[in-house]
Amino acid sequence: MKPLAFTAIGALLCFGAACSSGSDGHAPALGDGGTSSDAGAGGSHAGKSSGGAAGHKAGASSGGATGEAGSSSDGGADPVTEGGAGGEPEGMVIPVLPSACSESTDWSATLPLLGVSTNATERLLSITADELDVVFVRSNTLLRAHRDSATASFGSGNAINVPAGYSFTAGAALSADGKTLVLVGTDGQSFGALTRASRSVAFGATADAAPFGPIADRAIQTMEHLAYPVLSPDGKTFVFVGYTSEPEGGFPSGVMGTSIVYESASVSGIWTTPSNISHAIFDGTSAKRPLPSALSVDSRTLFYFDEATNKQVARFRDRPDAPLYTAVDLGARVGAVPNAGCNVVYYTSGGNVLLDSK
Repeated sequence: MKPLAFTAIGALLCFGAACSSGSDGHAPALGDGGTSSDAGAGGSHAGKSSGGAAGHKAGASSGGATGEAGSSSDGGADPVTEGGAGGEPEGMVIPVLPSACSESTDWSATLPLLGVSTNATERLLSITADELDVVFVRSNTLLRAHRDSATASFGSGNAINVPAGYSFTAGAALSADGKTLVLVGTDGQSFGALTRASRSVAFGATADAAPFGPIADRAIQTMEHLAYPVLSPDGKTFVFVGYTSEPEGGFPSGVMGTSIVYESASVSGIWTTPSNISHAIFDGTSAKRPLPSALSVDSRTLFYFDEATNKQVARFRDRPDAPLYTAVDLGARVGAVPNAGCNVVYYTSGGNVLLDSK
């Protein structure tokens, strides 16, 4: 097994505490590499609110279509009886329940992922939330492995037949049941899914691109390239990065291109036209992209590697449809993926696939 080399990482992922990422009042930043709150606006699923709801009261309107205040006879303003977004009664507090992953604690007990981490060079691509199936790269070969319990060792891995026209160099996503694997098209503008009947058999040899049709159509229209797919554990959300591909000869002077994290919802087995969830918060450039690696089981925490800082990040929101404001620095844990309880995180470091636990 390769020697493991680590540096101490300060404020990292935690569990069981409430996360703070309201839309109007952002969480205060913590210094020294801890939690930070980025200003900006961001949306989520199309047609849903782009504002967080943490501890907000339904605000009184000072004139407008909803809850418009009238004037009393003595010149004072009458109290608003139906103020606030969505018509909640004035003074109603919208509670924010604790998320599966919270914002600050220390990790310990760093261990190699037995059966996966060897003397060769490995890279984690995806692991199921129940920790039973893993997809990884060893010496430039795409492999899958299974184990019967989260405390057992994985087998050495079986090679996955990658169909022509697809690649794993820009990431891959494994479904929660281990039966679907999403690959990126070599054209850079499509995704395709391999499937299998059970966790104990090989994936099929043909990739199905049909479920990703609206995403591919949009990529062609916008001339964006697609990479680093993530399937949410509940199977309802698909996240990826779309970025401007650098033209031959490079970008014109002063132009850097853009990279955006998108989120798509599943409707009747089709992934819908995606929404921008990094907008004005953690967008990148074509060369320095945010690369998604996982969503928590409640879809309230996004894990991604930030090419601009060369650090892994966990970013939080109050609801699955709220903006992802609050960020926690996870240091060198590249491609981090949490388990269902968010008390174990799997990642790549120094050519090893490792895990940290609470």
